[in-house]
Order: sequence, then structure tokens, then C-alpha cells
Amino acid sequence: MKVLHITTNYPTPDYPIFGIFVKEQVESLQKLGVACDVLYCDRKGRGTWMYLTYIPRIWWRILRGRYDVIHCHHALSALLCLCTLWPIFKKCVVSYQNDPTREWKVNCFGLLHACFNRIIIKNTSPYLERSRTVYLPNGCNEDFFVQMDRAACRKVLGLDPDAVYILYMDSNKWGRTQKRKDRFDATLELLRQHFPDVRALELYNTPREQIPAYMNACNLHLISSDFEGSPNSVKECLCCNVPVVSTDVGNVREMIGDIPGCAVVSDFSVEALAEAAKEVLLHTGLFEGRRLFLRKGYSMSAVSLRLKSLYEHLVR
Repeated sequence: MKVLHITTNYPTPDYPIFGIFVKEQVESLQKLGVACDVLYCDRKGRGTWMYLTYIPRIWWRILRGRYDVIHCHHALSALLCLCTLWPIFKKCVVSYQNDPTREWKVNCFGLLHACFNRIIIKNTSPYLERSRTVYLPNGCNEDFFVQMDRAACRKVLGLDPDAVYILYMDSNKWGRTQKRKDRFDATLELLRQHFPDVRALELYNTPREQIPAYMNACNLHLISSDFEGSPNSVKECLCCNVPVVSTDVGNVREMIGDIPGCAVVSDFSVEALAEAAKEVLLHTGLFEGRRLFLRKGYSMSAVSLRLKSLYEHLVR
């Protein structure tokens, strides 16, 4: 089987974390024997109109490649592919990264649902009731993200051995407003009333090989976002056995809602987040986040098997 992955976000030397989940998903499929090519539609620094230049490239690549399946990552990639008219003739899949209401809106979803064979949604959403939609969040590389000694990680990274570190992550080099850094900062201010040594550990566009050590150095990962799809940092922290507190966004409740030592906050207020974080930091029981999370089927190997099965079903 041969698959072409079309994506508008993919790692580069300058942006090593941008779209890393697409790259890792492709690599996991290759390990299962799926032949994969990637066409990265990069417009950084060249304006949005640069995307239009990729339409003939996509058309020509599909013509020459003899692909069994075209997998578009993000609705924008799917729209570019649709402009080539290849979805009329080829089996095509699109993976949303956020809820369709947040990613090119409802009308775009209706168009893609009519023209694509499968639509992958990564968060709990009413759109999953539609006939061609599939719930399939990204998997996490459980062999790369593992539990490590916190003190040793802090020593290597030059961090204070006695501070309480709260992790904030954003794959965008400049930060995204949906992540609500202001809410994160305000939450930490409240937490300092109970934990004077609370500090933020902020990761932006951090090289992949460093992230497990930073995660393991932290006491807690706090997500303060207004909305998410299926945040990969939650999965990665859980695989490192690091607790998570999050606003009720994307599929976070399904991932951590029943894991003792984690918390999902329906009230998006700073006060509610701070109280939940306080309870998690004071939790004295054995934390089994990694074991409880992985048995839900979010490992990279489990997700790639499901994705390969989806491809095989389409081409039968």
C-alpha cells in the first residue's frame, strides 16, 4: 500500500516541533510496512497566497505517484487537494487537528464530508455522528516518552532541585492566543499563596530530544487553553507519568478524567484551575498515570494499527 501525506505543518530545522505528530505518525506507519511519501506545503514567511502554488504540485505528485490513499493533515491541506479534483478519483482521508468549528468552520466540513472518504476527528465532537467521520486521536510514542528520575533531569537541565515546576507548552514559536498564557500566569500567581516556590517551565518550539527530560523535571503540566483538539502534550506527560490539570477542552476529559492525581476543570476560571492544581500537587497517593493512560489505546503502535486498518478498508 502506498500513501501520500499532504500537510501544512511539518518539522524543519528552524521549527523542529512544528507538526512533529504528523512526522511521527508517518514513521509509525512505515514501521508497519506502509509506503509513505510526504508533501509539505510550507508557506512560512511567504504569505498565505503561497499555498495556492502547491495546487499544481499536488496534482502532479498524485499523477506520478500511483498512490492508493491520499491523507491530508488539517482542513487546509484537504482544501488544496480538493482544488486538484483528485478526491473524485482517489481514496482520500483528512485529519482535523481541532474541532471542525475551530478549523475552517462548518461549511468547510460539509464540503469535505461530501468529497472525502473518511474524516478523522481527534476530539469528542457532535460531528462524529456523521457517516464518514472516525474518532482517532494521535498516538504517543510510549518508548520515547518514559518516566525518568525527576532530580536527575533537573540536574542535567540546570533547574532548581527544590522548586515546584509547572509545565506550559506551545509548539508555535510565537505562542498562540488559544493557549491562554495569561490564564496560566494568573493561575500560578494564585498557587504561590500555597506554594511560594512555584515556577513556570515554558517550552516553545523545543527540540524533540529534550522534551522528555523537561517533562520529567516538572511536578505538573497545566493546560489553560480555550480550546484544543487532542493535545499531544497531555499524552506525552502521562507517558512520562507526570500529572496533568486542564480546562475541559478537546478530548482531555476522556484521556485523564478518570485518572487519580489528574484533574479536568469545567469552570475555566483561574480560581478553579488553581484549586485543582493545588489538590493535584498535594496528592500523596501512588500516581499511575502512564499505566492507566496507555491501557486506553493511545500508544503510537495502537493508533498506527488502527490507521493502517482504515486505509486497508478503503482500498478493498
